[in-house]
Formats: sequence, structure tokens, C-alpha cells
Amino acid sequence: PQAYFTTHWATVRWPGTIGLAVTASHNPAGYIGVKFTVPAVRAVGLDCGPQGGLTRIRALYHDGPLDPARDGGELLTPDLRAEYEAYSLATAGVAPGSLAGLAVVLDTFNGSAGPELYSILTAAGVRLHTRRLVPDGTFPTGSPNPTSQGKLDASLDLLAATGADVLLGVDGDGDRLVFGSGRGLLTAGFAMLGVLAAAGLPTGAKVLYDPKVSPLALAAWGELGLEPILFRNGHSQIKDYMLATGALAAAEESGHYYHRLTLDGVSIASENSAVTALLFLRARHTDHGLLARLHDAQDAAYTTGEFNYQFADDPTRDAALAALCALAAERGASAQTHSDDGQDLEGTALSWGVRALHPGVELSEGWWSGYVRAATTEPAVARAYWSAGDAAVGQQLEAETRALWAERFGGQVVE
Repeated sequence: PQAYFTTHWATVRWPGTIGLAVTASHNPAGYIGVKFTVPAVRAVGLDCGPQGGLTRIRALYHDGPLDPARDGGELLTPDLRAEYEAYSLATAGVAPGSLAGLAVVLDTFNGSAGPELYSILTAAGVRLHTRRLVPDGTFPTGSPNPTSQGKLDASLDLLAATGADVLLGVDGDGDRLVFGSGRGLLTAGFAMLGVLAAAGLPTGAKVLYDPKVSPLALAAWGELGLEPILFRNGHSQIKDYMLATGALAAAEESGHYYHRLTLDGVSIASENSAVTALLFLRARHTDHGLLARLHDAQDAAYTTGEFNYQFADDPTRDAALAALCALAAERGASAQTHSDDGQDLEGTALSWGVRALHPGVELSEGWWSGYVRAATTEPAVARAYWSAGDAAVGQQLEAETRALWAERFGGQVVE
């Protein structure tokens, strides 16, 4: 969880700092994640970042010759836990002890974030009930992904047994957060309302969202005077786009949150899960009715969650996606494959009765929305996600999608 802060801290002192962090991510124990940054703490990915990011690095490697290695250098092993804690508390506007009286179930899935979040939340005055707190890279209870169905059930039981106020679930590398209460779990679009309420962003500030965020949540963002901006999924891409557009925050339905963060005059777009958690908890500490209102708002819409089908081959998958988009068009849906400035969404956002305002979103009675795409990591897999103001409409959209993909194109349900 400290990876970006450590690189930020180093960049202030050595502006040419390049960062590389090896993490567990949210996947099973056999997987790792790698996070790269280049000056000044800019994330890079394929076709993302300065000079094309990893695409350019790959070309340099294969085209050669590479520059010879140079002798020298220095190994530093700074322990920045105290600095990270102080920075996160100050950035979130949380004085030590100021969240006293708030009880939280913290489940970090034996991931790397446990010790830091425990220390920071305790310093803020939060009373913690913990599960899977100690890091263990074997992940004895399975993949450390709090968004997977049923993964937080035992933590919800602990919340009920202890009478705690908030549940906080965190994935293996500490950048995916799930908030909940006795009424269940919140999706990121609605949880973001608590984060934004405490952050106090200026009126008209741009906040990025991915195509799966509920239009109901976006309408509520607009009521805070903020301007939701549609963009694709992808951590590096979102942070790069935040810098390009001047956005001050972002959220993905996968449970990832992003902020504009400044340290000693160096401003970056990045995750800081301690800041995200502290902002949400600060909002709840100030407003005891917050969680009930967030759940009420979320419950006002029907959401399918993303479901996946595998087909015989990529051409069949593409035909299935095209047929679904055609069916939506027959229903009068608008389709968007690129952001307003031409950035590829890597899928198709479909909607009816949803109109973007500046700021906010206007919804007509009977509205619905969806996002359909080809999987980027599995061959011949298509994904679909629907949300609707009327449960019957949402259920019909899901049923028609499943019937079309299974019966006409021979698709099989996959995880």
C-alpha cells in the first residue's frame, strides 16, 4: 500500500526516480502484480504513459542494442511507515484520535495492507475488529479479492456480532476497497459519495468513472456539484487520463479509487487506500445517517453484476457482442465506444433515458444502462453488465442477453 507514496517521497528528493513494486494483487497465490512508475510518479502501461509507456519499453528491448550496465549506485532501505501514516491522516483531514467512537471490521485478506491500515486507523481513533490481518502470501483462505461473491460473508457476520458501524475489505496489494454495513456491501459508485463528501472538492471538479458505475450514483455526484467524466477501465490509463483532463478523483466499480495527491509541491494522480478509507470513515463519523442513505440510493436501482460467456472462438464472440448491441439499438439505446474526446472505452456503453449534464446526470423514468466488452485476458470471452431503475427491466435485459449468447451463439457461462 505504500508503493506510490514511497516513490512520491523519493521523487521529491530525486526527481528522476523510477518506481517498481512487486505485489500480490487480488489474484490467487500463484500470481503477482507489478506496478511501474516513471518521473514524476506517472503510471505506465501498454500505450499509456510518456512516449507510449510499456509499448515503447518493449520496442527498445527487442530493437536493441541496449545500453551497457553501469557500475555504481547506492542501496537505501528507508522505513517510511511513520511518514506514510502522517501524510495520509493529514491529506484526509483526520486528526489523530478524531474518529473515536467509530467501530470498523477490517478484513485485509492476509494481504500486504493489513499492518499499515491497522496502524493508521488505530491512530485515527477507530476501534477495530480484524480478520485476516497478518500478511501471508500463501493466502490460506483463497484469492484475496473482496469483490468476489461471498468473500466477505464472514466479515459481515462479525460486523453483526460486534455491532460495528462499517466493514472495510481490502485486497492483496491494498488498492481495492469494499465498504459495507449491516445492510450489506456498497458498490464503488455509491461508496464514492462518502469519499467525495469528505474530500470537499471544488464545484465543477471533474471525477472520472468507468462504464459500470450506476447512473444513479453519477446523478448523486452531480448533486455535489461535481462533473462525472466517462473513461475506460485500467489503473495506469485512468491515472494518465486524470492528468490529461485535470480530474481530481476517479472511481472504478472494481473497488479502485484515485486521488490528486500533493507532497512538497509534487502533484500526482494515484491511489492511496489509507486516504480513501479515512475520507469515507470521516464522512460516516460526521454523518451517522450516511450509510443508510447510500444503501437506499443503491437499492433504488437493479444491477446484474458483470457476467461472462465463453464462445468457440473470437469471431463468434465478436458476433455475439454485435448482436447484443443491435438488440439494444432496436430498443432505442444510445451506444458509446469512445469518450467525448475520442479515447477508446474498450467496450460499448449502452443506455436509454440517461443524459449527461454538466455537472451531473439526468435520468428519465424507465432508464437503463449497460456495458458490454470482450475480455482482455481470456480468449473468446465476452462480458456484460446491466443496471436499471426498474428491476423488471434489468432482469429482462439480463435474461435476453443470456438467451441470445447461449442459444444463438453457443456461449457457456464462465467465472
